[in-house]
Amino acid sequence: MSVPTPEELKNLQESFRGKNQACFILGASGETGKELLAEVLRQQLFSKVTLIGRRKLDLEGPHYSNVRQEIVDFEKLDEFAAAFQGHDVGFCCLGTTKAKAGTAGFQRVGILIMFQHSVELAKAA
Repeated sequence: MSVPTPEELKNLQESFRGKNQACFILGASGETGKELLAEVLRQQLFSKVTLIGRRKLDLEGPHYSNVRQEIVDFEKLDEFAAAFQGHDVGFCCLGTTKAKAGTAGFQRVGILIMFQHSVELAKAA
């Protein structure tokens, strides 16, 4: 597989925009999630962007017009399955550091939340 030329990339982007796709982002409040959200909005590839997280983010301005937020309890994620419905693409930027969460908390975020719940709910949506 070769790297697309700039013209081919532009055509792919335009084609994707025309599909009226929706995405969700888990963990948009972290450093990686913030960068991903900025890039997703900059490229305008998705007609709807849903941020799924523990708390509401302060997002103001016209470039957030197609962004909605779903506040969930990651300890009871099954109760929030509806937040994952209606999306074509999902991004997972959940994470923490051992310094912030300790070893047990670090493992809990890495294993329980990221893989078991988030992926299962996204697949079921």
